[in-house]
Amino acid sequence: MYRRSKINKFYKKASPETMKKNRELYKELYSKEIEWCKEHLEELKDNKFIMDMYLILITGSRKMSPKMIASVQKAMESPLYDPVKRVERKEKIQPILEKISLLITMIEKLDGNKIHTQWSSYKFVMSCQKQATTNLRLSEKQMTALNKTWQKYNDRLEKRLKKENKDGNNGTN
Repeated sequence: MYRRSKINKFYKKASPETMKKNRELYKELYSKEIEWCKEHLEELKDNKFIMDMYLILITGSRKMSPKMIASVQKAMESPLYDPVKRVERKEKIQPILEKISLLITMIEKLDGNKIHTQWSSYKFVMSCQKQATTNLRLSEKQMTALNKTWQKYNDRLEKRLKKENKDGNNGTN
């Protein structure tokens, strides 16, 4: 029985003439995008979607929608693929990463061996740290949630320290 591949499931394969016309059209209309993708292949290799868009641009295998081109143009502006902007973004997010590391230490101290339970914020904070290091940004909601988590664990730490000081003082008197 004949099986269709996932790519051909929704799109009829273009004829060689159509592909040639598309390539010529894309070379004319999207030369900046094609050139940028060619220059940044090493950085783009992990982004499957942008690599697929580049492949379509150079082969002409299908029509490029405005959204597809917009996503390539958005990637062109992204600091993830520009070395100068990437360094600037790393410097900007460094204080946040340090605070996240401190929060992870607090969670490990306060939750102990319970960090892998449902009520611990450990997994969430670790995922935020991973997001911040790979994408060099956090959303506003993530920042708000991290601040709430910081406040929660900071209060717990202060209570624990007060309790330890109170217990320590009673033993010395």
